[in-house]
Amino acid sequence: MENDANKAGTQSLSRVFSVLEAVRSRRSDLAAIGEFVGTGRSTTHRLVSFLLQHGYLRHIDGRGYVLGPALISLGSSALEQMPLTNCARPHLEQLARDTGDSIHLSIREGDQVVYVDKIAGTKGLEMRSRVGLQKPIATTGTGKVQMFDLPESEWRRLYDLAALDARGNAIAPPGFLEWDQFRARIMMFRERGYAVEREENELGICCVAAPIRDARGAIVAGISVASSVHYMSDERLESLTAPVMRCARAISEGLGYRLHP
Repeated sequence: MENDANKAGTQSLSRVFSVLEAVRSRRSDLAAIGEFVGTGRSTTHRLVSFLLQHGYLRHIDGRGYVLGPALISLGSSALEQMPLTNCARPHLEQLARDTGDSIHLSIREGDQVVYVDKIAGTKGLEMRSRVGLQKPIATTGTGKVQMFDLPESEWRRLYDLAALDARGNAIAPPGFLEWDQFRARIMMFRERGYAVEREENELGICCVAAPIRDARGAIVAGISVASSVHYMSDERLESLTAPVMRCARAISEGLGYRLHP
């Protein structure tokens, strides 16, 4: 009986998280949520009502169910408790002051990167990037640098996923590379210790990125300086490599990394 109760409790908890995942992926009515979770209307209604009551969902007329304010609070607390963001923030702020450009910090989540910090530039440029946004690893500068220590077979797998995503966009990024070019670039970037990305992720945007390592020497994140192509000539991109790498090294050292133990 106890095992049955535990199993039922685990199933209910799993369904609650599945409802949140359904709404996160833009399923905004009971029918769509129930189809995603695999529950009937009454069970779906009960799960949604529970999450509404506790602030994890809210209902907006004309839009349906959306994620609620309790999740925003949880997300903010998660970022505050993350050693990486605490360690990185002052260095990112200094890099932002030095360059005037947008600064990004991302970590790997499965086959994607998720932005965990961003400082907007001072040039009035709007970018799609935001904290919490996920992108295929192989399309972003901060993602490419997190591929440096992976085997080439993994490069290809991640590239194929990014290519599939790019083909699904109404407007494909103009800088997206064929596999042979991509592979050659990653090999070159790995040797240099930084990556340059030109409109492979977003139309009109270029960046310089570098990896962050922890005390074990493992790559755990990536940072980038990004701006419009109008502000990113080849000469300026080259001039940004040193400050970006210095910033990444300072953050890495704050996490316990030592280049020469």
